Amino acid sequence: MTNFFTKIILNLLFLFLVSAPLFAQEGNEIAGDDKNSPKESSVLKIDGKITDNEWKGSKVFTDFYMMIPKSDKKDYDSTIAYIKQDKDAIYIAIKYWPRGKIIKQSLTRDRSTDEENEFFILLDLENKNKNGYVFVVSFLNNQRDAIVYNQTNQSYEWDWQWENKVTIFKEAKNGQPGYAEMEIKIPVDRLQNKNKKQIGVDLQLFSYTPDGNYTWYALTPNSELLNLKSMYKMDLTTPFDEKLNLRFNLTPFIVGRSFNSDTARLRFGGEFAISLDKHKLKSTIFTDESTLEADPFRFAFYGRPIFLQEKRPFFSKDLDIYRTPVNLFYSRAIDKIQYGFNYTYRSDKFKMGALYVQDTLPTAPNSTRRFAVVRPNFNFPDFNIGGLFMYNTNELDTSKEQMISVDSKINLPSRFRLITQLARSFRSYDNKTINSERSNSGNMYNAYLYFEQNSNGGPYMDAGYTRYDSNFSATTLFNNYGNNYDEINVSGGYQFVNNNKYFSNINLSAGYYRSHEFSEGFNYQNGVFGNMFYKVTGWLSFFHSLNFDRPNDRDDNGGIITQNNILTEHNFKVVFGNNSFSAGFYGGRYFGDKLLNPYASVDLAFFGKVRLGANYNYIKQGEDFEQSIYNIKLDYKVMDKLFLRAYYQRDTFRKRALLNTMLQYEFFGGSSVYLVLNLDGDRLEYTRRYFKVSYEFNF
Repeated sequence: MTNFFTKIILNLLFLFLVSAPLFAQEGNEIAGDDKNSPKESSVLKIDGKITDNEWKGSKVFTDFYMMIPKSDKKDYDSTIAYIKQDKDAIYIAIKYWPRGKIIKQSLTRDRSTDEENEFFILLDLENKNKNGYVFVVSFLNNQRDAIVYNQTNQSYEWDWQWENKVTIFKEAKNGQPGYAEMEIKIPVDRLQNKNKKQIGVDLQLFSYTPDGNYTWYALTPNSELLNLKSMYKMDLTTPFDEKLNLRFNLTPFIVGRSFNSDTARLRFGGEFAISLDKHKLKSTIFTDESTLEADPFRFAFYGRPIFLQEKRPFFSKDLDIYRTPVNLFYSRAIDKIQYGFNYTYRSDKFKMGALYVQDTLPTAPNSTRRFAVVRPNFNFPDFNIGGLFMYNTNELDTSKEQMISVDSKINLPSRFRLITQLARSFRSYDNKTINSERSNSGNMYNAYLYFEQNSNGGPYMDAGYTRYDSNFSATTLFNNYGNNYDEINVSGGYQFVNNNKYFSNINLSAGYYRSHEFSEGFNYQNGVFGNMFYKVTGWLSFFHSLNFDRPNDRDDNGGIITQNNILTEHNFKVVFGNNSFSAGFYGGRYFGDKLLNPYASVDLAFFGKVRLGANYNYIKQGEDFEQSIYNIKLDYKVMDKLFLRAYYQRDTFRKRALLNTMLQYEFFGGSSVYLVLNLDGDRLEYTRRYFKVSYEFNF
């Protein structure tokens, strides 16, 4: 088995390493493709070193406006920004003299931390202050990007291929500012719905003051954080090209895998996608999950389920389209995918998704489930309306589910927003005996009103009501307690943001929440809470909360009783250099027992190549329940394109442990060679080894 596995690895690794430069060169010919480097369209070189000749003719900005905290003072770091464009791309350069520290942490694309220095570029290519894009760069050259719709909503599942390079010449020291240069190129020729004369641009820059506090500053006096409402209007020197955005992407993969001493096996699969302007059709077969980061071990209070993040690209890149106010399509409910199709359409006024998936359950591998989902969504200036239509079958119990949902969002005066949703489900069975007993239909209602918070500080509030009838059912529904209950929540607060050295950010809030079951009048939760967050200095912050709850419980005879829960939480966070440490305590009286839940975490970054994180949670309830959950995560950039990632976690109560280790060489986005070693079991006695090659061909 070992020789067989070794031969597979050596032969396939040689094959793909030899062919990679050829295909990579071919793929790079496609400018602006979301998986390939754009073709050079000018002599401007993105190398993090600004020269006068390269940036001649640029629009130059030296005057910015304080955004957070809001102020008429010009208390920001000295900054010069250059913006220019040609028919293919937008180019941005920044000269930056930081007076405070520069925190550099993230090594993984689309990941960041609250403390990390980043610069945000907002583009409104339609020039309507409605839909656009956000491009985020860090001082480790890490990238994040997102689509923005309805001014403020962002979807970071979207990816684009663009260039950036930062050079830090010196950091602030002994009262003297540091100096850094940044260059960015964003190809836009294949982005759709571009204005031919003028576009909206904003630069939102996050930096630290010498005393450790942070500030945000931007191009316009009315800028709000990641909001397209106020943009600098930039006249174009030449219209952008409108190229036909036709692409074919084929990503086959080969996985060699073995379990303990079993004979190694090969598995084939892949994905194929075709896109034309606003249309995209993706397909997948035998979707592989061997290279996905493991789900963390977690726990939840009040019997609530744990939400798991979607990590499969077949779903994750389009979750913004299928998302509804109440989560009726929780894609993690779909398990081992045999094959699937996913069609999406995106424009400024209309978005739509339609997918079909067939899967099997790990507990019943011979059963088959089929899911068909359609989600249209119309977007108007102050009003959105959408629908969700779902049909699925399950061969295991012969059930069939149908569901229809309608939702809307209305922009009311003075930053108030109203969201509503109505859904109805139908369930039937092919088995006539079961069908006569268990077939049913039911409704779900939701209304949610909130006052949109201003990032500069001020009041905020929300109030919501959701009801699930006893017969409402959906396999892909994610909520707290299933059906036959309702939820009420009301909360509000005020955030104080100022430019003081101490207590620059204070946030106070309070609210009420109740979950009520209909049949017996059982309250899952019924209580009030209060929260307080404050930053003492730029490097030290605290959070406190107090919760009074009167949920129902069962006595020894099954009767309903009322408990008096009094729970409090206190935690702090310390930031030092590129690192942070936090610790806290949650506990009190919980369902008649004493609850103790101390926790701590640390996040360390070294040399711009290593990031190490660790978390520890201890839970003790009364004398009968005791649990510890801890994990350690390592990200190491061995060299350019070569990464070592490892994740270890243990749950002492369930006697589970997992070690997930992966060595990845990335030819370019979507094309990699992986070596994966997974160990699980109480003593890590179960060994799974994977060798995976995934390569994307572009035509």
